[in-house]
Amino acid sequence: MDLSHPITPAQIRAGRGLLKWTQGVLASRASVSVVTLNMIESDQVAPRIRTLASIRSVLEGEGIRFIGSESEGFGVMMRPRSGQEEASRGPSPKAPKKTTSSSMRAAE
Repeated sequence: MDLSHPITPAQIRAGRGLLKWTQGVLASRASVSVVTLNMIESDQVAPRIRTLASIRSVLEGEGIRFIGSESEGFGVMMRPRSGQEEASRGPSPKAPKKTTSSSMRAAE
């Protein structure tokens, strides 16, 4: 985690948007209150370093990458999920097997 370049409120909102998370989801996972996250995202407070570190860690853990600089501007991107990560989640759901009842088989 790169704490030398703090993340911006817009980057937090954008990262959350890429994940399709509500403020409540991110707040819960980062162990901060929804009110605090809302105030950070709306640039109403200067957040503590450890609060930003927690938010950043959660988002980066989900594949969000913070990019940019003061001179070029800031942004976010989402890393694609690797096959290894998907494999660790278990098998993908399969289509249900088509079954025929015994009464239907008898009619055939």
